[in-house]
Amino acid sequence: MNGNIAQMQGNILFWIIIALFAWQGYQRGIWSELIKMIFVVGGLLLGTPAWLGLTLVKAINGIFLSLQFLIHGGLKAVITGNFNANALSKIFETISRIPPPVSAQNMELAMFLVMLFLVIIGYLASKFIKKNAMPGLGMVAGIINGFLLSYIFLPLLPRKSPFTISDLSPAGIIKQLTALFGYIVGSILLLLSSTFKFLFSLFGAWTIPLLIFLIIVIVLSSLKKTTKKSSNGGC
Repeated sequence: MNGNIAQMQGNILFWIIIALFAWQGYQRGIWSELIKMIFVVGGLLLGTPAWLGLTLVKAINGIFLSLQFLIHGGLKAVITGNFNANALSKIFETISRIPPPVSAQNMELAMFLVMLFLVIIGYLASKFIKKNAMPGLGMVAGIINGFLLSYIFLPLLPRKSPFTISDLSPAGIIKQLTALFGYIVGSILLLLSSTFKFLFSLFGAWTIPLLIFLIIVIVLSSLKKTTKKSSNGGC
């Protein structure tokens, strides 16, 4: 029964996503939605192991190992032309002990983060495109984008419903909303924790400064937009 409720909630959420993206596509127009679609499709391809996901992981690990080769003496060997067998053997022995940035344990998380990053970039890039161009086609493109995002994110929903809709009394509704809120907060914290661990495996002690820098950039960007809107309103 609980599984049926979860499936019903997933179906409801699917049509809500489709409706929202159809409305947004009609409001923003075709070009904005096409830009968004390019990034969504790119994220889907790079975030799916059966398509380009594994290729992306191999490329990241390959570039990382190439950089480690250059750092640990390979660059000096290339510049001097001294490809001594013993020196190369020591270099390869050193870099063989360095774990790849994307291991088998965090491979799926890495692909998901790349996919999520591209989806967010696509959404931000689409905001700079002129609105209201061919709204009818924009609505169709919006529906396609909604379908693609549903295909990406809806399978992440739990098969077991985190809350029920059986008790419609005030106390029951409050209890169900509390359970839903707790589930959402717990899922967000789990995702943030996993993301931080993955970033720390990549950047080490630089992770926190990089995150602080990113937060400062986002805050300053938001303040700039707010100031611009206030000055325009004042005029």
